Amino acid sequence: MIATSQLRVRYKDTDCMRVVYYGNYLTYFEVGRVEYLRQAGMPIADVNEKVFIPVVEATVRYARPATLDELLEVRCWISERKGASFTFSYEIRNARAQVVATGFTRHACTDTQTGKVVALPGWLRALMPVTAPS
Repeated sequence: MIATSQLRVRYKDTDCMRVVYYGNYLTYFEVGRVEYLRQAGMPIADVNEKVFIPVVEATVRYARPATLDELLEVRCWISERKGASFTFSYEIRNARAQVVATGFTRHACTDTQTGKVVALPGWLRALMPVTAPS
């Protein structure tokens, strides 16, 4: 499954050159993964009642700048799944279908009470098939 969402670059997301500040791409990735979970049938609020999925690693590769008021498409999919962790991958494109940024976030599964790492629950595994981007 590949989830797609759109967002428009807001003034607060840009620097003095009207270019998206580099750290905001991680927020755009979050928009993508929250939408992924919603489209898979389990909003993040429901996931958080059962297990926490903190980011343990993040990478962003910048291809070209996104600018103020530009409409962006965020694509998100599961690229890897292990016993207690999984990886969301992302691709952000502008309205001309040019790649703006790509990257990934790796997440651990932790118990909501103890904070200890736990195996990826079956119900979550079912929501997250590993997908190759198209």
